[in-house]
Amino acid sequence: MSYIEKMSRLVALNQLYILIYSVLAAIIGVNIYLFLLVFVFIAISMIVQSVMTSSNLNEKGSYVPEILSGKRLFHEDNTRAIQTRDQLIYLDLQEQTKFSLYTTFGVLIGLAYFFALWKYIPDLASLIALKLYGSSALKSLPLWEARLALFLAFLAYFEGYFIINQGIMMWALSRVKKLPALNIPTSYIVTDKGVVIKGLVTTKGVRFPLPPDVRLNLDKNRRFVELVRDGRRTVTKLRLYTRNPEKLYDILRRVALASSQQQEG
Repeated sequence: MSYIEKMSRLVALNQLYILIYSVLAAIIGVNIYLFLLVFVFIAISMIVQSVMTSSNLNEKGSYVPEILSGKRLFHEDNTRAIQTRDQLIYLDLQEQTKFSLYTTFGVLIGLAYFFALWKYIPDLASLIALKLYGSSALKSLPLWEARLALFLAFLAYFEGYFIINQGIMMWALSRVKKLPALNIPTSYIVTDKGVVIKGLVTTKGVRFPLPPDVRLNLDKNRRFVELVRDGRRTVTKLRLYTRNPEKLYDILRRVALASSQQQEG
């Protein structure tokens, strides 16, 4: 999936969540339960954004059993011990760290927006009711009219957060050359069907053969092999640290790349 497709789906999903939460908010009303619901909305938005902007190597947890059923060709445990000897890794993480700082800044602005404007939602609903029905007293209106005014007020409220979030995201993207995604598993297993990568929390699999635009990068001095995929606005790297990078590189060239890629390599 291209970067543009991912961003389009992300926007569509966020708009769907905004509509759902605006309806729920209009029914629940302005109270502590809705305040908690707002934080759930923020958390879901962040999770969805994280998932939709994740690696382009199409790694999934569901691939793990299939990959492990293949012939084991290589494995490496405790890659952190090798990684700590890589004195140049901080250079690779600069862009990723910079982007993370920018997006964290955006989250803080979004939270400030929620806290600052929360108390004005009833006033906005009253103003909307005045414009629509000629009366700002929500309690004097029929139930459906009052809820429609609340729905529109919350819709504007959530859309405001969305606009701030997207604005910060676009600004952050403009500050980096490409959206970086460097994934360094703590251990991994390579079989003839793929590679299983283990992180601190999750275990996922990348199936072989790799997509045709994925290339292998070998660095013998820093002791790693990378699976690299460049997009128009993104660059994804799965870095496999190992004590024997040349052997791993030869295995991946043989089993991970399509025949056309092997010829190019």
